[in-house]
Amino acid sequence: MRPFALAVLATTAFLTACEGERPAPPTETTKVVEPVKPIVDVATLPGNTVPMNITGTEYADGVRGWTIVAGAGEMLPTKPTTATIRLRGWTANGEQFFGDAESWDELVLPTGDAAAFGGWASALTDMKIGEVRKVWIASQDRGTWPIAGANPQDLVLDLELVSIGEELRIPDVVPGAAIGDAAKHGSSSGLRWYDLTAGQGKPLASGDTATVTAVAWLTDGTLWQDSGRMPFVLTLDETAMPALREGLVGMTPGSTRKLIVPPMLGGGFDPMGDLPPGTTLIMDVQFVGPARTADATAE
Repeated sequence: MRPFALAVLATTAFLTACEGERPAPPTETTKVVEPVKPIVDVATLPGNTVPMNITGTEYADGVRGWTIVAGAGEMLPTKPTTATIRLRGWTANGEQFFGDAESWDELVLPTGDAAAFGGWASALTDMKIGEVRKVWIASQDRGTWPIAGANPQDLVLDLELVSIGEELRIPDVVPGAAIGDAAKHGSSSGLRWYDLTAGQGKPLASGDTATVTAVAWLTDGTLWQDSGRMPFVLTLDETAMPALREGLVGMTPGSTRKLIVPPMLGGGFDPMGDLPPGTTLIMDVQFVGPARTADATAE
């Protein structure tokens, strides 16, 4: 403390004592206990070996990374976008769900947490084109976590940023209804869609409940799911598949839409699901009308 401040305090205490009042006892400062950060031994992590002279960076609480090869290209913007990323991924117990022992997967992925999971955007912090990075992401307290099960696992990722702002690769001949001259729309999550037929009435908004039909294919034309002639009811909230939660907003009763679904909104990172992680889906959806029971809408 500065001498002047000490002098002021001493004078105040003296005057108070002269008035017959005892100075208030000093209050004890509450000691803030910092949470113990988990120890990560990078030498034990699967995938790329990190040289001993490379120091890791803590990008966020529970997100650490090691830059193995520096990038020389453009840096990812802080605003969510899409990017082409080569990657391999493992759970903490060593189960690999992206790439394999010899090769990496190359995918177009959104760069924001909203379209992925907590910690994903932090793992890509300040990454430049050409950069190769190893990332460890702790599983605790991260809401929707890509590794399903009663005991969530930490993630280990090897990442290489290939390019920024790339589009999903759409086959020349798409399964389902033809796109024709329909205009393409999209969002920062990576979702793309085409309005194929118009409807009438009140458009769907986030949180609404609707009766719909849906058919989904892999990009090679393999059928994944088909509701057939049996419409189903869903609510556009956290209980719905992310692609449908976002992709149905704005549709009016009777309209149809084709969705091009990036991995994060469909197959995602979940190695326990029935889709290979990183799968792009093509979906034809119809908004039958406001929510009714499926039995009442079936013919």
